[in-house]
Amino acid sequence: MGAKFAKKPPEAAPQSASLFDDFLPYLIARLAHQLDADLIEKLRREGINIARWRILAVLSMGDGIPISEIIERAMMEQSALSRVLMTMEAEGYVRRVPRRDDARYVEVFLTEQGRDLFNSLNTVVRRRQNRLLKGLSPQEVDAAFTLIRRMSHNMSE
Repeated sequence: MGAKFAKKPPEAAPQSASLFDDFLPYLIARLAHQLDADLIEKLRREGINIARWRILAVLSMGDGIPISEIIERAMMEQSALSRVLMTMEAEGYVRRVPRRDDARYVEVFLTEQGRDLFNSLNTVVRRRQNRLLKGLSPQEVDAAFTLIRRMSHNMSE
């Protein structure tokens, strides 16, 4: 008789759990929080924070990235970006150069030291992504990227 009542029936689960478990924005936010917490810890061990990582990642895409593109891709406010870039420039990770054809605009470059830092951290971040995707087939990984990009596009319309 005890075994018959050992498990709680599904309807006994708290209502709040079921409300959030089928609410996609909550699930996405929870996953983002888990990823950020994990990343913060891994980057802290390397002596860097998320803002710096995002800047390094954007700048690794090419030479002479304009400030406006860094703001968009690193998801930062201009004032915060300016402060971090100033510090990173003083530390020798980046250099800011006025655009040749219009000195009102600044382009940012990774220095060799900045590229070395990015490459060492990228290994850590790629391992984290592999952990996130563990157990998914290549088709599921492709589908996940496609769906997330589509949902992001939908929200930007």
